[in-house]
Amino acid sequence: MTARRLTAAAIALLLQQAVATPLVFPYDFRTATKTISVKSVESTVERGSAIVRIEPGDSLTQIAAEYGVRVKSIMWATGIKKDQLKPGMLIRVPLVAVVEDSITKLPPGVVVHEVQSGETLSTLAGRYGLSIIELISANPYTSSLDRLKEGDRLMIPSAQRGLIVRIKPGQDLVSVADFYGVDVGRVAKANGVSLPSDVSEGDYVLLPGVMAEGTLEALNDRRQTEIENRKKRELLERYQRYLVFVKRKKQLQYERYLVYLQEKQERKAREAQLAKERAIEEARQEAIARERAIEEARQTAIAREQSRKAEARALALQKQRQQQAAVQAQQARTAQRKASASKVVRASYDSGSVANTGFQWPLRSFTITSGYGRRGFWIGSSNFHTGLDMGAPTGTPIYAASSGRITASGWGSYGINVFVSNGNMRVIYGHMSRAAVQVGQYVDRGDLLGYVGCTGICTGPHLHFEVQRGGQHVNPYNYLP
Repeated sequence: MTARRLTAAAIALLLQQAVATPLVFPYDFRTATKTISVKSVESTVERGSAIVRIEPGDSLTQIAAEYGVRVKSIMWATGIKKDQLKPGMLIRVPLVAVVEDSITKLPPGVVVHEVQSGETLSTLAGRYGLSIIELISANPYTSSLDRLKEGDRLMIPSAQRGLIVRIKPGQDLVSVADFYGVDVGRVAKANGVSLPSDVSEGDYVLLPGVMAEGTLEALNDRRQTEIENRKKRELLERYQRYLVFVKRKKQLQYERYLVYLQEKQERKAREAQLAKERAIEEARQEAIARERAIEEARQTAIAREQSRKAEARALALQKQRQQQAAVQAQQARTAQRKASASKVVRASYDSGSVANTGFQWPLRSFTITSGYGRRGFWIGSSNFHTGLDMGAPTGTPIYAASSGRITASGWGSYGINVFVSNGNMRVIYGHMSRAAVQVGQYVDRGDLLGYVGCTGICTGPHLHFEVQRGGQHVNPYNYLP
């Protein structure tokens, strides 16, 4: 049996008796890399590995049985997918490691540090002036480069740097130095012993110059694996969050679509209802329009009938007026013939001839068509004529018969009339076509007052000339020359 297999058999025996902590070292030593175990009653299980060189005839099943591990564990730790091995090939065998809880004898210059919260290998190495590989070599059971448990104890070398191991049963200083290929005298000097027998089972010894590069490499690989696994977990978590987001987004889109469909249906229902109401309203408006058209036609017919009746009444009234005018004219001619002695006809009146009364005739040329007093026909409710009617063409100038102040000018009881007042005397000029004076104006005898017309109740163009004294009409002949 080869030396590697003898070592593996011893390790397997120790693993059956107690939990073991592997101490892994690089495979570029003088001899093949070895893995030893430190026996402990109270221990904390960690993970470690051993580097094994394949010899002719070796198989993964055999090596797994020798180290007490599974074939798949070796394949996973080595990074191979097939169990085919070649001579000279190096494989990594994961093992169980033990951290010592009770430290008895330490090499000279080595102190124990109890890990505090938040401390890491980097901070401790910087604090004690060590490199990471030197700190790991002093504590080859370390399981992580990044995580330390509060309360763990680490060995800190202050003088010599090297690998710190514990003497196992059956080992001595010479066998350990020979196993790691270090001069025994150098090892004895570094540990402050003069005889190999001064070191007994359970003591820690420092192997100067030996570094646990294999352990550092394994820890770096584990760190990288953890980083990659953490990235994968983060990526998976982001992907899961993305799936949740997509699912929620689709759910929201579906819910919005359902709301859209519902609103669309409600909108169509409202539009249909509005269209129905609009049709009903249009029908109602059409009915109202028809009724309004019928009413307008009826009102038009009534208006036409009323207009026709009004025209008929107007024609009848006009005819009646013409008949009355003819009668009045006939009566006037009769009265004129009867009172021919008092009839005055002036073809050319001289306004300069004025009587002592202070009055003058208001027209230059006229014909008296109706005198003062009772007449043979009625106008309104009376047949008494309160003035003189002087017939003349429309537009004939009318002059003031006496002086006074204008108290009325415009439409009045006698069509367009003008009142001239002087004391208790008032003279009325009626049926004018147009007045030439204004209220408040003072006129002298002979001033222009207006023009002859036929406004108001009139049968032909003439001037109604009336004189009132003390508010009572008097005979104008008493004041005219």
